[in-house]
Amino acid sequence: MKKILFLAAGLFASATMVAQSYEASLGLGALSSGSLKFEGMYHIDNNHSFNLELRTINSSIEDDSIVAFVASFGGIVLSPEYITYFNSSGDDNEGMYLGTYLRFKSMASDGYMETDGSALLVDADFSQLALGIGGNVGYHGAFDNGITVRVYAGLGYNFLNNISHTDGHESILSAVYAVPIHVRSGINLGYRF
Repeated sequence: MKKILFLAAGLFASATMVAQSYEASLGLGALSSGSLKFEGMYHIDNNHSFNLELRTINSSIEDDSIVAFVASFGGIVLSPEYITYFNSSGDDNEGMYLGTYLRFKSMASDGYMETDGSALLVDADFSQLALGIGGNVGYHGAFDNGITVRVYAGLGYNFLNNISHTDGHESILSAVYAVPIHVRSGINLGYRF
């Protein structure tokens, strides 16, 4: 993990030396769910940008069906992305784009319970450590006052997807997270410097 963070910091530092402009944005979908999604973007030239996403995972579920319990999920996602714009309008770093990204995810549950094969309620906490790659398409717009809007969606593949069952019980939810395909999407509101 230290190597991944060191590589991301190196890419971040090298991008800041040649960038023509900078942008910071917040993910509105993550904010609505109580998590934080911060993105820093460096526009290398008129048609290429480097983006670094940092997202926290902070959610919980409540179940009162059999026995009342509250489960929480916490973690972090770090995702560097290289963006190429299809600049038909002539505006710098705006319009439709294609992004390719790497994705590191570390997540764990606490207090999660499910029924086992005998219909007994059992602890089913798990953790996930994933490293993947993917692509997304999006639209990036910038207003004259510096405010930016970005909408994107895409798919990726986790070539490393380690699920650990903390309590020894595999759950339906951990089986879902074990699928190596992931979705990446967002609606971001930001400011360009």
